Amino acid sequence: MVDDLSTDETPAVLAEFQHSSQVPFTVLQGAGQGVAAARNLGSERAAGTWLASFDDDQIALPGWLHNLRELADATGAACVGGALALQFPDGFAIDSIGPRTRGVLGEHLHGDAPIRYANGLLPATNNVLIRRDVFTALGGYDTSFVEGAEDTDFFKRVAAAGHQLWFQPASKALHITPASRLQRGNLRWTSLRLGASDARVAQRELPFFAPLKLAAVRLIVAVVRDLPQLLLAKFRGGPSAPRAITDVLCSLWYTQGLLRSLPSVLFPGLFQSRFMRSLDFRTRNGERSG
Repeated sequence: MVDDLSTDETPAVLAEFQHSSQVPFTVLQGAGQGVAAARNLGSERAAGTWLASFDDDQIALPGWLHNLRELADATGAACVGGALALQFPDGFAIDSIGPRTRGVLGEHLHGDAPIRYANGLLPATNNVLIRRDVFTALGGYDTSFVEGAEDTDFFKRVAAAGHQLWFQPASKALHITPASRLQRGNLRWTSLRLGASDARVAQRELPFFAPLKLAAVRLIVAVVRDLPQLLLAKFRGGPSAPRAITDVLCSLWYTQGLLRSLPSVLFPGLFQSRFMRSLDFRTRNGERSG
């Protein structure tokens, strides 16, 4: 476990947990460089054949790790990702939010049978098993991705290297989703971050051309699909309007984040974007200066 220079009660909580836990574990001190660097540090100190990655705001259902490893053995996959369902506060109806909004919140459900990741679908670090030798050979996560998408970048490199990546629905986790994450301010920030992150990943895949192509496609989507849907939802009104409007806004915010990130993504030596710095988790939480 890595404590990446936490500024809250994390060190005390970890010390208490170390004392009471029936399973011994080591706490490593990170340098405050972000989640990618912290995960790299933990992976460097690991001694096993496999690296299992999970987030602190999730609950693993029984059989989670066993099912990941079982599918890895059966398929020879280098990475196996699990399912992620959103756990909302009591009384909150999941039907009140649309599929795009749920995707922004991290929902990762792709049927009831194992499938091989393809067509842009990739696992994420919040529920995945990775062969350690593959992780090491590919250099781990790119630590420059402090605003997110270090996992998207890494798993694209895994696929490009010819390794198989599989989805295991039986390895399910519940993502604790408090009411604060459902507020439009948080949905907007997360959508902006996802758009900006995808622009950075595209730049790494094919400099200059790929981010511009992605931006052009998203502009077309915004004009042809999103804006008409937004106007229609506002015109129709009714009980379903808030769900439809928020769903479309998440898509528009994603496009906005992508477009706003382009100057610093395409010309990093010329543009040091305050916008990109604002998408750093720790800057947002006041742990780094903007």
